[in-house]
Amino acid sequence: MSRTFLLVASLVVVTCGACGQIPLQQSASTSEAPVVTWKGLYAQNCSGCHGADGSIGGARPLRDASYLASVSRNGLIDIVRRGQGVLMPAMDVSQGGAISSEQIAQLVDGMMSDWGQGGKPHVVAWAGELGSPQAGHAVYAATCQSCHGLPDGVAAGTRGSVTDPNYLRLVSNQALRSAVIFGRSDLGGLCNGPYPGQPASRTLSSSEVADVVAFLASKRPNFGGHTP
Repeated sequence: MSRTFLLVASLVVVTCGACGQIPLQQSASTSEAPVVTWKGLYAQNCSGCHGADGSIGGARPLRDASYLASVSRNGLIDIVRRGQGVLMPAMDVSQGGAISSEQIAQLVDGMMSDWGQGGKPHVVAWAGELGSPQAGHAVYAATCQSCHGLPDGVAAGTRGSVTDPNYLRLVSNQALRSAVIFGRSDLGGLCNGPYPGQPASRTLSSSEVADVVAFLASKRPNFGGHTP
């Protein structure tokens, strides 16, 4: 009996000692959180829309030095934090997103540092007020229609319709302005000239950009008084 008791007692001591070491080892291996770089944050939260390397995605390329030089750091942070229109969701945890304010700043600083090298601000300001829809109709006909088709949205043109109501209800006025100013450099679409049949030096002025954005915004369907 005494030998049996000693054997059982020894097994209990060995087993409990081993069990006691397992959580300690696991705790030691998981106590340090992995370092998340800005590229890691981008891959997890942005690449699905803006492309794996910042281009060739469904949404605006972020690997665009001119764009990054034209939008202020605070402006980019605000877009990421609060979202923009229907397509760009808010990313800050305080707004229902998945990343913290500190991580958003890290993400923006990383993009501006790595992808904004050599970028120069566009001559037309990134943000601005809407202009005249009537004047914008004329600007659209002269500079946009050859690529984007007639304003009725039926004929999409070679670059796709930008007056389609289903498109317009998804994008904000600021997103439209950015599209007019910067185009889609990753896809070869330069919306601010040159234009077919016009001088190569022809570009849109600040007032023309404001007018054409106002014209596009006027084509947006109004659902219960809500617009992006």
